[in-house]
Amino acid sequence: MDKLSRYIQTHREDFEVDAPEGHGERFLKKLNHRHRRSLLIRARPVLKIAGITLLFILSGLWILEHTNLLPSPEKDPQIAEFKETENYYATQVSQKYNQLKHMKFVGDTLQKQIILKEFGSMDSVYYQLQKDLKMNPGDERILHAMIEYYQTKLNALNTIINQLSQIQNNNKPKSHEKTNL
Repeated sequence: MDKLSRYIQTHREDFEVDAPEGHGERFLKKLNHRHRRSLLIRARPVLKIAGITLLFILSGLWILEHTNLLPSPEKDPQIAEFKETENYYATQVSQKYNQLKHMKFVGDTLQKQIILKEFGSMDSVYYQLQKDLKMNPGDERILHAMIEYYQTKLNALNTIINQLSQIQNNNKPKSHEKTNL
């Protein structure tokens, strides 16, 4: 060994070669890459737990959103009566709306479009009442407001249909001949 040590000591300059260019940057890059990978490996269980927790929260919110918050009609006769009344008015409004949609407006199709659009926008009030009813199931004030909404819409439809019918009847040519037999 003594020979080897002396040889290294005498030829030390031959052994000291500069590192290739960019060697230090490559070494630090590999070192940082390993450090990031180890952080990711340590974070995996935490990410899995967070994902599972998120799934539980979202499924709970979905269940709350899609469950029927109204009391069932079997338990509350007032709800059954309301459903029956609502179905009646919804049918009447639908029939009158279709009748209005198929009526001819004398010379003004823009007016017809505006009226139909207004009746469509009235539904936003009803949707808000439905949301309120979900928040306060069985609240009589909301139930009455919903029925009043249908009554108002039905009365407005009837008024417009009657006025259009009168206008159409006034515009028909009248026959001035009378026949007596």
